[in-house]
Amino acid sequence: MKNIAQKISILGTLCATCFSASFAQPNAEASVPAQEVSIEDEHFQRFAIVPVLGYSEETKYEFGLMGNFFFKPSFKGGRTSELDMIIFGTSEKQYSYSIAPGFYAFHDRLSGKVYFFFENWESNFYGIGNDPDIDDYRRLTRETYFSKGILESSFLLPESMSAFKYGFTYIINKSKFDFHDYEGEIEVPTDFNGWRNGLGYRLTYDTRDNTNWARHGHFVQWEQTFYPGAISDYDMYSQSLDLRGYSEFIWNTSMAAGFLWQRVAGDVPFDMLVGSDGTRRFRGVKSNYFCGNQALFLQSEFRKKLFWRLAGNIFFEGGKVGDHFSELMRNKWHTGLGFGGQFAINPGENLYARADFSWVDFDHIGVTFFLREAF
Repeated sequence: MKNIAQKISILGTLCATCFSASFAQPNAEASVPAQEVSIEDEHFQRFAIVPVLGYSEETKYEFGLMGNFFFKPSFKGGRTSELDMIIFGTSEKQYSYSIAPGFYAFHDRLSGKVYFFFENWESNFYGIGNDPDIDDYRRLTRETYFSKGILESSFLLPESMSAFKYGFTYIINKSKFDFHDYEGEIEVPTDFNGWRNGLGYRLTYDTRDNTNWARHGHFVQWEQTFYPGAISDYDMYSQSLDLRGYSEFIWNTSMAAGFLWQRVAGDVPFDMLVGSDGTRRFRGVKSNYFCGNQALFLQSEFRKKLFWRLAGNIFFEGGKVGDHFSELMRNKWHTGLGFGGQFAINPGENLYARADFSWVDFDHIGVTFFLREAF
């Protein structure tokens, strides 16, 4: 088991976020509920600048800066466009940069977001399959250039069907891996460097009252992405079905439930296999701690606003992977049980930074820090 005290030290990151965010938005009590912002509201929050400070066994000292910029909606009750930027590094010469502009237009009937990301990072590789050993891994260095664009619209659909959207996506990804020396039995994958470029589509039904912290509504999304050999070094495709439901519970608590099925097929490099992402789908473990050609996740969470800018949550999630559907059904579940604390860096948009503690497989502790909700 990893040193829990060193993992908990990541909470310094959350503390720095809380203090900086409180200066980023004066007059927080004057905020109005998310997605009901008046374009004349003089207290509309335009930005939040957040320093990132922390320490962990893997990265040693962590430092960085995160900026969120908000743009007033074009009509009363409209959704807020955003620009997110993150610069992050460690004392072990690991670093990453990202920028993600997102927008709403034409009375929110057209929306889009573009991600640009670069990373030079060391991580752990636990092998492929559903039964990894948390204490047995290879170290690897990854250099990645990544961009993903999403454009969604409800044009050509009647106003009564505005909850339905169709969209198109692109992915540009160039990755290079170097595996370190290792005395165990985990084999190095073959054919993993190069371009992973894809084009895809998505169909969405979304009745959530808020895209950050939903209190009621449903979310259904089907997505497919194709990586043809003409534009990619790997000829493959991926698909996913994402189902979520939200409702209000006793004592003004929000309840969320989620189901996610993912599949990849074709010539798939190891980093493109589906599985745990470590932050939103199965928290508290490394990305692709368990991975395969198909993955299934079930999640439930209870969220409650406490006082001032503080909120809390408790959650349960299960996940597993398999090479094909029948194996996926037979394989055992990984479980995660935990709780978290949340701090509003933009109360008017219900935008929270959160730290979650997970008890994974009733065996080891994980700590996760990120923005927005897990699902």
